[in-house]
Order: sequence, then structure tokens, then C-alpha cells
Amino acid sequence: MNIDWHEITKLKYWLARPNSELDKLRQGAVLFWQRVSDMLAWPAKQLDPMTAELELVHLLAWERDITQIPNETEQTYRIRVKFALQFAKGAGTKSGWYYMFEKLGTPWITIDERVSETDWDVISLQLLDSDLAERNKLIDYICRQYGRTTRRYEYGTIASMPLVAPPNDFSLDSLTGFARYSDDMRPKLGLAVMDNESHFIIATNNSLLANERN
Repeated sequence: MNIDWHEITKLKYWLARPNSELDKLRQGAVLFWQRVSDMLAWPAKQLDPMTAELELVHLLAWERDITQIPNETEQTYRIRVKFALQFAKGAGTKSGWYYMFEKLGTPWITIDERVSETDWDVISLQLLDSDLAERNKLIDYICRQYGRTTRRYEYGTIASMPLVAPPNDFSLDSLTGFARYSDDMRPKLGLAVMDNESHFIIATNNSLLANERN
């Protein structure tokens, strides 16, 4: 709860002289009631993993079957504890996995199933190369914790590169003819004429290149 203490303790203009005795009394009262408010709000904050003391977050994590990963940031750990129920409910769907990775700060992900030239039970996760390098232990844990039964997971990397040219489109029309010389050395058009028309569109978003599988 946000309380505007300045507005509550605002004095009349003829009393609001800076650094006066009355103003010092007002500032002291504001500090006192801020501490009282924080003390009253403290128990409620312990129910939220994002604001609770870390020792209490460990208890909530044990209750929700969450284990802290070595070298995991505290923020990521708190997020996993807070959304443990939503993650477990959505673990069986693609949308649930997209929601999970978005909450964990990894929105760049593609999930492919039944990929051609791959065993039917393999699910391919395409992530940014930087995310896979920095969060490989977290991704391994998610696959073990929320992965589908009888499914195997493989990782692929995506390198994001900005466009060099501005977004635009261009087209090309060309006509090619074949000629031959007659006996009087005059060129004559042959019957072989080719007409070609091409149309190219440059993507308006950042291009995703260098797909690789591990």
C-alpha cells in the first residue's frame, strides 16, 4: 500500500515554513508512522515470494517443490517460487512453456514437436545463444521438472542479428531474347524468348539467422 505522507501531513500555507519547529515535528511524525506502517505490512509481505525474507522464500519453495539451482540469481529463484503453481499447470502445453520462459526473462524461444528427420518423441527448443549459454542449468532443471513424460528435449541456438538495410521491398522485371545471324549478316530474333519477374520483400523485424542444433 502506497501512502502519500506529504499530502496527508500538508500544513496550511501560513504554517508550512521550511525548517520551522512545526515542520520538524511534522517530519518526525511522518518517520514514526512510516515505521509503524512498515511493521504492520511486514507479515503480509512474507506471503509474497518477491518481497518476503529469503529464509521464508526457502520454506515456500519447499512447500511448492522448488529447489534452488546453484549460481541462480535471487530474482529468478523468487519468480520460480511465486509462479510454481502456474508453471506446473501449464507444463503440458506449448502456451504454458511460452508463459514460463517469458516470466523467467527468456521470451525468445520456439518449441517444435514431431520435427522431420528426428525421432517422434523429441521436442526441440530453439533459444538465443546467449540465453542458452547463461541459463543452461536453469533450462536443464525446467526440462526435468516440467518436461513431459516419455519425451526427450534437444536444444537449438538462434543468433539474432540486426538488419543492415532499412526495411523495404523491391521488384525486378527482365526480358531475354536470343538472336542469330542470317546469310546476309543481319540479326534475326529467334523463337526462344524468356520472361522473368521477381519480387523480394525484406523482413521488417530483426532477422533470425544461424540455426544450429546441439
